[in-house]
This record gives sequence, structure tokens and C-alpha cells, in this order.
Amino acid sequence: MFKKYDQKQQFLLPLNLESFVSEDHISRVINDLFDTVDINAIESTYSEEGCPAYHPRLLLKILFYGYLINIRSSRKIGGMTETDTAFMYLAAMQKPDFHTICRFRSTHLDSIREIFSQIVALCKEMGLIGSSISIDGTKVKANASPKQSKSSDAIEKEIDKILRESIETDEREDEIYGDSTPYRISEELVDKKHRLEKIKAAKKKMDEEKLKKVNITDPDAKIMKHKDGSLKPSYNCQVAVDEKEQIIVAADLVDEENDLHQIEPMIENVKETLGYKPTIVLADAGYFSYDNVQFLLDEEIDAYIPDNFYEVEKRGKTKKFRKLLFTYDEMKDCYYCPAAFEIPFTRIQKRENEPDLRYYVCKYCSLCVLKNACTDSKNRTITRDPREYLMEDMRAKLNTEEGTEQYQKRMYTVEPVFGQMKQDRGFREFLLRGKRKTKIEFLMMCTVHNIKKIADFAKRRGKSLKEILNMITGGGSQGLNKGGVLAGIANMLC
Repeated sequence: MFKKYDQKQQFLLPLNLESFVSEDHISRVINDLFDTVDINAIESTYSEEGCPAYHPRLLLKILFYGYLINIRSSRKIGGMTETDTAFMYLAAMQKPDFHTICRFRSTHLDSIREIFSQIVALCKEMGLIGSSISIDGTKVKANASPKQSKSSDAIEKEIDKILRESIETDEREDEIYGDSTPYRISEELVDKKHRLEKIKAAKKKMDEEKLKKVNITDPDAKIMKHKDGSLKPSYNCQVAVDEKEQIIVAADLVDEENDLHQIEPMIENVKETLGYKPTIVLADAGYFSYDNVQFLLDEEIDAYIPDNFYEVEKRGKTKKFRKLLFTYDEMKDCYYCPAAFEIPFTRIQKRENEPDLRYYVCKYCSLCVLKNACTDSKNRTITRDPREYLMEDMRAKLNTEEGTEQYQKRMYTVEPVFGQMKQDRGFREFLLRGKRKTKIEFLMMCTVHNIKKIADFAKRRGKSLKEILNMITGGGSQGLNKGGVLAGIANMLC
């Protein structure tokens, strides 16, 4: 016997949308959150005149749910509102087309940052955020082909080629139409005109920023080296992740390949989002610089950031005696080598925008039995930056038991976040183009990451998110960033 299977059955009563998804489905978390967030900035852009528009909460819900389950295309999201019960539930059976979804996303990009901040504020009130953060960056490919990255000469040649072909097309059409005019410009000329405009814009950017290469498709993207060694037009995505529940408390996107200049902006970003600065900051060697360490000291933040040679020297993998084996005597301003010879100060090297570099040269290398293990040069030279004590103090701190334990937390705090984005949600390439749009798209990915963490936390505590939101917002009608936030919510949830 089989269960009754009838595709033509009729329903006497209307379906209840609540029955479309299970009680613990992640779409309910999306629904409850976006019923609560303050979207006055978005709503104020709508006019009361004309045809009624789709509610922005509907569009936000299906967009963020799509990003959560690795569906970012406007066409696919629009199609899912007709075939997927979770999308039907979030859209209340309405079916906005992909033009509407795409236009909404492009029009209200800047409001996404405020939504991200509201979600972080909710995490803070739920007790999901502590005071220790890890900062890291990852390269994400731009929506552009590497082949479209061209040098100045290549761009000039393509401009000349397009102009020459356009003239030839005009002459060919003059022969066909004479003095009369066709009803519309040929598609061939339209395409070439559009391409020419993009190339000229890219050339202008190249000249203004003095770049060696620029990508025609997305001029804001820069060629960056990925972990697999490949070179692709990309953006550098930065996050600050709290240790407690892996909540992303700050996020940014930059077009610089390295992370050297990102510490201060990310700390300021954290302070803006949370309202206070972290007490502990962990970051890898890519973030080490004397300026960064000094900044964190001035901010009274306990930092754990190794320098570029820390791990190499700690493991003893250098071919010659590493600098760590040489002892600096501050009183005499000299070094002592492993053979106990004194290496005196010799000269100063002037540097632009940097403190003078001090040189110390050993005069006894020819007498030393350890010379072959120390240097291939005639004399061993040691250089010292006046700020080098910052590196030495950092190394001393990292070498303690507490320092080693603190720094190891970085690996299971921030690195899994990028793994979840790229592996679980397929975020390996941007859908949008241009720095402004890609930055907001990255913020959307960070927001859905936090939403998933909220859902996991509520599930572990055995409480519905709606119940938690009602406690926080006093009914959920005022918005997460408006009054009604109950202090001590973390204790209430324990």
C-alpha cells in the first residue's frame, strides 16, 4: 500500500505560511531579525505616490537568506521565491522579479552597513561578545578576468584600435545609408562606445594613481597574489573577530595587497561599532610594524603580533646565526656575538620618513672559529632600528607561556570564519564590481555569518530568537538601535 499521491488535490482552507518551514529553520531567524532592525533610512526613500512597492523588509529577508545559503544572483533569488518554501515564507508568497531585487540591492547598499552594526549591537546585548579580538585578511577575487588587466601601453593600443574600427564602421554604414540615418545606432558601435568609455575611465585611474596595470572590467580591483600562487584582480577583505563566539565585530575591504596599514583602521572600526576598544588584539606577522605596535601601546591594548622573522628564528631555520643570538648592550651601544666578541657601532644610514638606521660591524670575524656559521661576508654586520625594542618586547611577551597561549587563540578565532565564508557559502568571488559595491557585498557576508552565530547560540540556550528579541527591544517595534535595549540581557540568558 502507498500513501495517497494526488498532484491535483485541492485545499478547502488557505495554507498557513508558518507551516512552510520548521520551527528551528534558519529562515525564521532571518525573519525575526529583519522584523526588528530599524530600516527607517530605507523606507524614507520610498514615495507614497505611484504603484505600491514591495516592502523593503521582504527584499532584505530574501537577499540575506540567499547570501546565507550561497545564492547571491538576483535571478536565482527571484526564481527561488516561486519554488522554495523558505523563500516563499520570507516573501509571504510575493514574487519580486530579479530587476526589483537587483535595483533594491544597488540603491540601498549604504544602508547595509547600518544593518551590520545593528546585528553586532544585538550580539553585544546577547552576551556573545567579549573583549579579545583577532584581526585577519583574505584575498577574494574581483568580478573581473585577469586577462582584462592591462598596462598603459596596452590600453593606448586598444583605444586606438576601437577608434579605428569605429571609423571603419561609420564609413561602412555611410555606404549603406548615404545621407539618411538608420532608426538606431548599430549594436556594434554601441558595444565599442561602451568599451571605449570603460577603457578611458581605467586609463584615467591608472594615470591618477600611477599604477602599472589596471583592470578594464573593475578598475578598483588590484592584482593580488593568492595562497595558491596565482595572480588575480582581487580585494583584501579585513575582519575583526571576537574570541567568545566568533562574531565579526568589524569588517572592511581595501585594495592594498598587504595588511600592514590595517591595524589602526580596524581598531577604529571596532570602537565605532562596539562603542569601546578591545583589551586584547591578536594578529599575524603581516600586521607587524613598529608604528602598529606603538599605536596599540598608546591605546593601552594588549597586543600579540609576531614580526616577520619571529617564527623562522624561533625554529632556527636560518642558514646563518640569526640576529636573536646577538646580545645588545644598551649602555655601551654595541652587540655581542655568540663567540662573545664585541660588535661596536660604526655608522648611521639616513632614511626617508624613517628613523636613522644604526650599523654595527664586527672587526674580529677573521679570528673567529664560528665565522662560517655566522656570515659569508668578510665581517658580520648588524643593523638596528631605534624602535627595535618594540619588537624585542613583543618577542619576549610571545615567548612566555601566557603569550603562546594567547596567540594560539587566533587560529581558532579568525581563520575558521574565512573558511566558513569560502567553503560553506561559496564566497570565492565577488558578484558586484567597484570598491564601494564590493565592500557592501562583503558586509552582507559578514552579517549573515553573525546571524548564523546568533541562531546557533539561541538553539544551544533552548530559547527562541523571537523571545530574546522581545526582551531586548521591548516588543520588537522600535528597532535594535533605538532605546528599548535591556541592560544585563546576557545574565538573563544564562
